[in-house]
Amino acid sequence: MPDYYKILDIPKEATIDELKQAYRKLAYKYHPDVSKLPKARELFIELNEAYEYLLNKLKFENELRHRKTIMYEETAQSIIDTWLIGERERIRNRANNYANMKFRNFKKTKIYRTTEILSNYLNVVILFFGILVFFGSIFGTWQHLTYRPEDIDLTYIATSILVGLLGILIISYSIYKIRILIKANKD
Repeated sequence: MPDYYKILDIPKEATIDELKQAYRKLAYKYHPDVSKLPKARELFIELNEAYEYLLNKLKFENELRHRKTIMYEETAQSIIDTWLIGERERIRNRANNYANMKFRNFKKTKIYRTTEILSNYLNVVILFFGILVFFGSIFGTWQHLTYRPEDIDLTYIATSILVGLLGILIISYSIYKIRILIKANKD
């Protein structure tokens, strides 16, 4: 059985969100309609197989934990293994169908759109975090100047400037990523 974690380049303890993010990045890289690699089709099929297999495995394991089903460990593992064998075949067939699609049609599939939505939300969260850091630096310095001006020294000013620059850097990065996503969606 292939090492799906290695295919997606994620650790074995990766979360569902990390799995989705890794998949989206590699799906764009290896889709046969986009990639110039000679083995792009097979790599894309393996990528989709790995993604769906691990996603379904994580969801199934979470469901078993959620229900707090009391089973012996061997029985639970046996159920998981049997289910995953059946899932692998179904997933490989779907991945093969995705590989036969044009990339513009593949981008409309649920599997790709879900990861795209998560990526968009993450970029917006990063943008708001950057804004918070930047304006927090300004507000904090203003508060200090207003109520405790005797504590202001060169180190404090340098730190405030560095934190403000960090906020600008975070804002710039998130805007850059959002623009890339907008441009990709127009294509």
